Amino acid sequence: MEKRKTVKEWRKAWRDSIAKTQKIENEIKERLKDLCTTHPEIVVGTKADADRTPIKAKSIGNLTYIEGMETSTRLAFIEMIEKALADAHPHKQLNLYKDV
Repeated sequence: MEKRKTVKEWRKAWRDSIAKTQKIENEIKERLKDLCTTHPEIVVGTKADADRTPIKAKSIGNLTYIEGMETSTRLAFIEMIEKALADAHPHKQLNLYKDV
């Protein structure tokens, strides 16, 4: 028979999960900041103006701006930058697995 967890055990598990989540979110923030600093000219979107002005990575690389983003938005920007870097690379690597 499995022993039920006590409230003390639940609290510890909850605190541990929050700490892990914060660590991962901080790593994501740092990765985005590094990519924006290293590759400031990569286009990550366009403004909603008549000219569809490109938004470059350097404009979102400010840590204060990154702090205000949702984690899903940070991940989307990282994905855009990594895709742009992969597309710009002269040697294309064969992807054996779909959506990896």
